[in-house]
Formats: sequence, structure tokens, C-alpha cells
Amino acid sequence: MAGSSCYSITVRKFNVLSDHTEWFRKTQELYNEILLFYYNLYLKNLSENQPGTLETLRILEKMTVPGRDKQPVSDPLPWKKLPLYFRRAAINTAAAAARSYLAREDQQKPTEKFTESVTFYKGMYREFTGTKIELKLWDGENWKWCSVRLRGNTVPQTGQMMSPALVFNGKTAELHIPWKTPVEDGRNLKVRMAAGEKICSVIFTGQDTCVVCCVLNGNGERTGSLFVRGGREYTHACRQIREKIEKSRMSEGAGNNPQANRRYWQKLKNIHDHYAHQFSRQVIDYCVKNEVKVLVLPEYDPEYTKIIMATAGMDSPLSLHKSIREKLKYKGWQQGIVTTEIQQQEISSVCSICRGKIQRKGAEFICENGHQGNRYLNMAHNLGQKCLDGFSQKH
Repeated sequence: MAGSSCYSITVRKFNVLSDHTEWFRKTQELYNEILLFYYNLYLKNLSENQPGTLETLRILEKMTVPGRDKQPVSDPLPWKKLPLYFRRAAINTAAAAARSYLAREDQQKPTEKFTESVTFYKGMYREFTGTKIELKLWDGENWKWCSVRLRGNTVPQTGQMMSPALVFNGKTAELHIPWKTPVEDGRNLKVRMAAGEKICSVIFTGQDTCVVCCVLNGNGERTGSLFVRGGREYTHACRQIREKIEKSRMSEGAGNNPQANRRYWQKLKNIHDHYAHQFSRQVIDYCVKNEVKVLVLPEYDPEYTKIIMATAGMDSPLSLHKSIREKLKYKGWQQGIVTTEIQQQEISSVCSICRGKIQRKGAEFICENGHQGNRYLNMAHNLGQKCLDGFSQKH
């Protein structure tokens, strides 16, 4: 199943610069007013039948938009001159929100106000160059084309641009552009494992060597390993920012300095994202170089993670593992690598060579039969072997 039918979608985030930033807010406010209008209309008229997406769109438009015959409608829109795809985007979002409300037991009252981001569909954007774009915005009275400068990112050389979204991050705005790129190898996990493709199993640690990878061939033989360092550097960078936050709190008293602290918390987030991207990129580049076709991650357990993080501390490299695993999945798929998760029980208690019991000595281990080495690499090897064994038992 290789070929152009398979693709990946990643989101490129750009900072936006414009002489009319107030139009961004006005457009978002209008969008959410329309969304709320259709949300309430859905709850009033469609909550029992809950038709499909296309049928919902047809019914709500028939109720609110006059047809070619110009006959009055039951619930006319209080706004004029709404772009077709702008209105339909609001309808689809409203219908999804209404269905979610009807399905939830913990939300007693319907939503009274929305703050959704605006997605610009066909006819709402044009002239995209990578460094600028024109968006159709509402200035409070009319729709106008506005030239927007883009900074802080690049676009892939291949693939297809999809509908951008305007997202507010505090007082600043970003344009998020999904990018669809072809994936050459679209085979599923089962086919790859049956073909004996190489796998790379990954372990996350709280040490300076914060990610450990083990490459196995289809026979379970170790053909490579990778030790990703930088955990200590990440922890140090986080603690420096936290010290600044604490000093700001002390100097400003109980009232704090919201503006300064917001800036520091954003820096902390940026540090987290930077290292998660850096570490995940090293893993994927190594996999590509070694012709790996399957990534094996330890199964994510939220409750177990809470327990581990309570011991490790918020600035431990382990705090990155959730972000790293998310990035490994989409970056891997871009390169034609699929990801699976395997339960990690018993991977730390036996030797990957002889299956004998092991004793830990810091980052090292020694087993009852005399084998010794890095215990995290041993865990990664065992995780990969569990994956291989699981598929061999199924076939």
C-alpha cells in the first residue's frame, strides 16, 4: 500500500504581523457569534434526531439562508454578507459542539459563549508566498482583504497547503497552516512486522542520557543503539527560569508581576518544546539512517506517569516524554515509519541476552549469569523483543 494515497499532516505555526490586528479580533468575535447562533438552533431543533454532518448543514442552511426563490426562512441570520465557507465552518463547528454537549453527562448547561479559532477555507485566503498571505477579515462593518506578514517558520518544499487557522496566544496572534505531504511507505504495522523489517524500541529516562534506543532486526538481533544526551542541560535551563519566576514573585510581593511571570512561563514552555523537538529529531534521523520501519514505545499510562513524575520532579527530563512520544509519532510517519506501543512490564527485571534475573547498579546492570551493560539499553532491547514475540505468536 505504498504510494501517493498515504500522507502526513503537520501544522506550521507562524507569527503574524499586520497593520490591522484589530480586524483579527473582530473576525473571531463574529465567527463565534455565528457559531453560538447555530449551536442554539441545533439544540432547539435537531437534538433528538441528530442527523449526519451533511444533512445537518443542509437543514440549518435551509432554516437560515433564503434560497433562489427568495422565500422567507424560519430563522433568518441577523448578519448580512457572510462568506459561504465562513458560515459553513461555523455551522460544522456548532453542530460538533452541540453533539458533544448532548453526549456528555458532566455538562449540565449548554455553552453560553465560544472562543473558537477561525479557520480560513476556500475564498477566505489567497496569495500565500511563505512570508505573507492575504486574509479576508471583518473590520466591524465590511469584509476586506488584508495583507499579513508571516514570520518564525518555513514551509516544506513538497506537499499541499491546507486551510489556515488564526489562533490567539494571549495578546499575540499566530497563523497555523496544516501541510499535507505524501508518505512513500504506507504499509501498516502488521505487514511490516511480517516482512521482518527493522524496529527501534525507545526508553525514556530521568538521566542526562534521557532517551535510549535499541535497533533490532526481524530475528531479534541488536544491530544498533542510540543514547540521546541533554537531560542535564534541559533541567538546568528550566531551573534558571524558575529561579527568575521566584525572584519576580519575591520582588513584587503577594501581587506578583503577571506580565513578567507570563513571559517567564512562556519561556519555560518554549524550552520544553525545543528539547522535545531536538531529542525526537535525533531519534528519527537515526531511524532513517538505519532503515528502521517500526518505532516501539512503552505504553503510556497516565496514572503511572503521575507517580513517576512526583518522584522525579517537574524539571526532570522525564517530563518531556509525553511531548517526545507525540513528536516521534508524526515525525516518524512523515518518514514512512509507523509507531506502536507495548506494555513495559518485566522489561527492567530480566537480562535481554539470557533472560536471567538482573541487579541494578545505577545506570548499569549485571545478571545472574554474568552479563552486564547499560540497564536502559537492556530495557529497550527487552521492549523491542516483546514486540517481536507478540507478532510471532499471532502468526
